[in-house]
Amino acid sequence: MEQNLSLGLKAVRIVSMNEHAGLLHVVIEKDSSSASCPHCSNSSSSVKDRRIHTVVVKPIDNVPLSVSVIKKRFFCYNSNCPLDSFTEVIEGLQKKHTYADSFDDLLKDLFQHMDYPTIKKCLLDKHQLSIPSSTIHNKLRNIPPESSLPPIELLSPRFIGIDEFSYAKGHSYAVALINLDRKKIIDAVAGGKTIAAACAVLNSIDTSNVQAVAMDMWLPYKIACKKKLPNASIVIDHFHVIKHINDMLKNIRKRISHDLNTIQASFLYDNRFILLKAKERLSIDELSTLLKLLAIHPEISASYQLKEQLRSFYASSDRFQARLLLWQWVQDVRASRIPELCSAADEFAKNWITEILNFFTFRISNAVTEGKVNKIRVIQRKAYHYVNFSSLRYQILKAER
Repeated sequence: MEQNLSLGLKAVRIVSMNEHAGLLHVVIEKDSSSASCPHCSNSSSSVKDRRIHTVVVKPIDNVPLSVSVIKKRFFCYNSNCPLDSFTEVIEGLQKKHTYADSFDDLLKDLFQHMDYPTIKKCLLDKHQLSIPSSTIHNKLRNIPPESSLPPIELLSPRFIGIDEFSYAKGHSYAVALINLDRKKIIDAVAGGKTIAAACAVLNSIDTSNVQAVAMDMWLPYKIACKKKLPNASIVIDHFHVIKHINDMLKNIRKRISHDLNTIQASFLYDNRFILLKAKERLSIDELSTLLKLLAIHPEISASYQLKEQLRSFYASSDRFQARLLLWQWVQDVRASRIPELCSAADEFAKNWITEILNFFTFRISNAVTEGKVNKIRVIQRKAYHYVNFSSLRYQILKAER
């Protein structure tokens, strides 16, 4: 039926339809006398009861609409099935949901050119639908919007940086794209730390001139850049490489502490940051403490030496020398048989060797990107955080122009 299609629910029929006070009330139910059990797939036509509840579907233009759905519950007579009864499923309306899929699609369409308050006002004024702001936010917070492009001078960068930042109390993430040539934020897109969000933000630039992109070791971003920037090189930020090894040192320390006596474990914990600090930056007293730390356990000493060996790798003068030193480090780590470092070395060798070595070709990092992410956090704190991402994005781009 044409009416069924307009509601966005399939295989349903209209039970009743009447108009009251300018509002069209429609009651529908599934156009079937039987259903299959979701657990055992046994078909049943024995109805236990019927329940009616209001749902929100995609509005019909110029027709204020109220839709109620009658859902039937069926007995399941399969003796091996743990369910005594089950509720039928209507295609286009998820189980235990009030909002139909067609309404979710409408919100996504509106979000391409409206922010949250405008969407709420549009639904209320045009369709007499009073939808809570929290509901609109929850449904759209991870949807990358088609955003307006920033000024043209930012759209043809040679080097770019990409990183994520959190918004909405840290439960939602957006992706920021930085022009490393001009040290400006190009754009920001909500959508979580996902391939889709990274692809969406990369759509805002002319990709033909991009030579290299700096990022941390997050595989979805690598996949997105390979897809959108097939001719550009990916450069892994050297800070994140060393940070990854420092995280492994923390895990090694925690594991070894269980086998030490109380005094040694306490001494190792109290001076743990000395193991992470660059050796050339240690004071004379810290160097003395370092020697005591390395004497506690052979794995502590070996891990520290391997960490410093990786740091010295970044002092290489060219890519050829760096490749030899990096592969030597991987072999030395595997020979040490320290599980945490072996895991990191295997990950480097499998996914990131070329990207790590690209640093010696382009000499770019994510330092500017991290600084811009900190600037975004300041903007959020000054406003005590924003209700919706569109407002935050506007303030971000406004601050950069």
